[in-house]
Amino acid sequence: MPRHGRTKRTRKRKRGNDPRIDLSKEIVTLSKWMKRESISLGFKWKSHLHPAFFTGIGRGMMTKDSLTGGDIVVSIPKPLLITVETVLSSEIGELVKRQKFKLSRQQILSLFLLSERSKGDNSFWYPYISVLPQSHTTFGYLSARELTLLPPKLLTAVKSKIMDIKQAYKEVRDFFPGESIAHEDFLWSWFCVNSRSVFYKLGGSEFVKEDGNHLALAPYLDLLNHSVVAQVEAGFNNETGCYEIRTLDNYKKYDQVFISYGSHDNYHLLMEYGFTLPDNPNDAVMMDYDVVLNSAKSLDVNHLEKKQDLIQQHDLHSKLTCTVEGLSWNLLIVTRILAMDWNELHQWKVVLNGDVISNRNESLSRGIARSFLTPYIQQNRDLLFKFPPESSMTTMEKLISSVVQMERKILQITWTSVS
Repeated sequence: MPRHGRTKRTRKRKRGNDPRIDLSKEIVTLSKWMKRESISLGFKWKSHLHPAFFTGIGRGMMTKDSLTGGDIVVSIPKPLLITVETVLSSEIGELVKRQKFKLSRQQILSLFLLSERSKGDNSFWYPYISVLPQSHTTFGYLSARELTLLPPKLLTAVKSKIMDIKQAYKEVRDFFPGESIAHEDFLWSWFCVNSRSVFYKLGGSEFVKEDGNHLALAPYLDLLNHSVVAQVEAGFNNETGCYEIRTLDNYKKYDQVFISYGSHDNYHLLMEYGFTLPDNPNDAVMMDYDVVLNSAKSLDVNHLEKKQDLIQQHDLHSKLTCTVEGLSWNLLIVTRILAMDWNELHQWKVVLNGDVISNRNESLSRGIARSFLTPYIQQNRDLLFKFPPESSMTTMEKLISSVVQMERKILQITWTSVS
C-alpha cells in the first residue's frame, strides 16, 4: 500500500468541486518528463491523471476520464522509480558499497535525494526533486513550545521517534565523516522519503541494513492524496515492469482521485505525513489499564486480584480505547468484569455476548468508567487552554489543535454514554 503524503493542510474527500489544472512550471516540467522518459525507455505512458487544485483541499490528482473499478489510474516504469538499486548504481552508491557500516533503505534513499538535489538541474531527477515540498509539518520540525501542546501519549511516541531520527542522522554523519550534512537538510530528505514512499520489496543486499522497511520513491504517483474510504490495489507488476495503482472505485471525469495510505488515525497521519483528517473514523483515545484498575480500586471493588487474573488470561486488557461510539469492546467488558460481585464472577462470560449481567453491575461499571475518564478529560482541558486564538496559531499548532479537539469530542461522547 502506498506510503506518501502531502503537508500543510487538513483535507477531506470532495468531488466535483471545480478543479483548476495545475499549470505551474514545475508540474508541467514533471509531467512532460514522465511521458518523455517513459516512451524513451520503451514504455507507453499510462496515466488518467493530471495535477490540479481543488477548492478547500489544495493540490491533488484529477482524472481526465471516467474511471470504473479495476482501471489502472497511473503506471510508473521501474527505471523511473528511485529504489535502493537506483542508489547503488549511482555515484553515491559507490561510496555506500565501500563502507563496512550498513545503512537502512530510508537512510540510503535520503542520502540519494540530498546528493541529487545538490546537482540542481544537472540531475536526471531534477524534474521530480523540484516538486518535492521545501518543508514539512511532521514531528521532526516541532518546536519546544509545540511539543508542550501534544497529548501525553502522542508526546511519548514523538520523543521516541525524534531519538530514532537523531540516531539515523548520527549514523549518516559517521558514514561520511568527510561530508558536511546539515541536520535540517537530512530532516528534509528523511521526511520526503518517509511521507512519499511506496512499498517496494527487493531482495536483500549486502550493502543494506535489514529493518523490514521496503520502500521506493515513485515520481508523479506520489501527488495522489489520501482518503480513508478510497479502495485501491497498488504494487509492482512484474509482467509490465511498472509500479501500478489500480482503483476499485468509480470516478467521473474531473473528479479528484484518491488512494489510501492505510487505516491510520490522526496521531499517525500527523506524525508521519504532516496532516490530519476531519472525522477520521480510525481515531481513538487510548486508556491506560493501570488507570482503569486504580479507578476500580477507588470505588472499593472486591476480588480485584481474581478479576485481574481473568482479564489478563483472556488478553482483555489490551486495546482499551474510547471512540465516537463510546467505550471499545474490550474496555466495556473490563469495566463490567471489575464491577462484578462474587456470584456474577462465576458467570462472567455472559458479558461477552454484550449482555448486562445485572442493574447493579451496570451502574458500577459506568461509575468506574466515569472515574477513569475524569483525569483524561481534565488533561485534555488543560491542553486546550495552552493554545492561542485560532487566528494566531501556526500551521503546526492548528494541526495539533485538531488532534486535541478530536480527543475532546471522543471523551465527551464517551462520558455521555456512561452517564
